[in-house]
Order: sequence, then C-alpha cells, then structure tokens
Amino acid sequence: MKYTVVRRLAVALTMGGLGMLMLARPAGAQTEQAPTETADAKDKLPFGDLFTPEELRSGFYSQQFTPYGNSKFTFEILVPKGWEGHLSEIDPDQLAQDTQAPVPMVDFSPSGVDDVGANTLYQRVPAQTGLDAFLDGYVKNAGGTTLTRQKLDIKGRACEDLLMRTTDDSLGPMLNRVTAFRRGDIVYIFTGWGVDEKYEKYKRVFAAVLASFNPTGN
Repeated sequence: MKYTVVRRLAVALTMGGLGMLMLARPAGAQTEQAPTETADAKDKLPFGDLFTPEELRSGFYSQQFTPYGNSKFTFEILVPKGWEGHLSEIDPDQLAQDTQAPVPMVDFSPSGVDDVGANTLYQRVPAQTGLDAFLDGYVKNAGGTTLTRQKLDIKGRACEDLLMRTTDDSLGPMLNRVTAFRRGDIVYIFTGWGVDEKYEKYKRVFAAVLASFNPTGN
C-alpha cells in the first residue's frame, strides 16, 4: 500500500516518545551517534547545482500545500514530474501532541511506486534543543543507524542533514535522507527514502526537492 513505509515510521517515532527524549537533552549534549561530515557525505547527501535551470523546468513543478487547513503551515516545494503529492492522513491527537513526536504533513512518491518516496513533517521543539540532538533522537526512535551526516545552509537556514539506514518489514533495507531546520518553535523535517538499490538513482531528486522546501505561512 502506498505510504505504508512512511506511516510505519511515523508510528515508530510516536511510540518511541521522541518529544520526551528531546526535552531531556539540551543543545550541545554528547550523543552516541558519532558520525559527522564523513568523507562520503557529499556523495551520499548531494547538494548544490545538481540540475541545470532547464532540467529543473522540464523535470519539476512548483506546488503549494496547506497541511491541516492551517495557513500557518503553508509551504511551497518542487515536485518531480510523474510524482504524486498528498496531504498526510493524521489523527487529531497527533496535532495536539506535536511536542511529543513528528507530525506528517505531505507525502510524495512516483506514480504507482511504493518503495521510493519523500515526505515532510514538523514537530514543536524547545529552543534549547539543538538540531543535531533532535536528529539523533529521530534516528534512535526510528530504529535506524546514522551512516553519514553534514551541516547545510539552505537559503540562510541552518540545517542538519544525515543518511539513515532502516529496515522495513516488507521492503527490507532502506536508506533515508533526513534533514531538519528550525523556524521559531517549529522544526521542519524532510525525508527522502527508498530501498537500498534505488537510493542512488533518486538522491539528486531528493536534493532538489529538499532545497526547494520553503515554509511561507505566518
């Protein structure tokens, strides 16, 4: 079923109590996830001018979403042509408990494909919690392993960016690019994910979508 992987991961994060972990770990605290800016980060987590302007015009289109019908969460993003974007299905309790776990916003995937996709989420996170600690908790609660990571500056926003390996019950080993940035008390999260053998094919696409993710709500 489409988005099954995303939903399973969201449930795992919720059950893991990510919010409680973040409240207990101040910015700059030492964590067990040590890999940072390793030599292969630029290869596994590409960023920059990966497509020409013509390739962007022909291969992507801009779309605006307003999750939950709340203009505060409105954002713009590039969607690859041939992909579908859908507002995420959530329970009202997830919004009420958005300090405890990430809340899905929008899911994307190539039409007819269920082993590659991307999604956007958000969580309210205390100011004293650094993005590095936040993503350490995200990886832990997803049952994942950090393979490589780096820091990015996207349109003046400081971002923490990593590659996480997980295992899906149905699809097997998965690679997930997970990137987070802060806007006030909200941390936005972008993930681009796929089965191991497809990540290489889509990694540049994930990078282009990530770079375009632009919250515009007030």
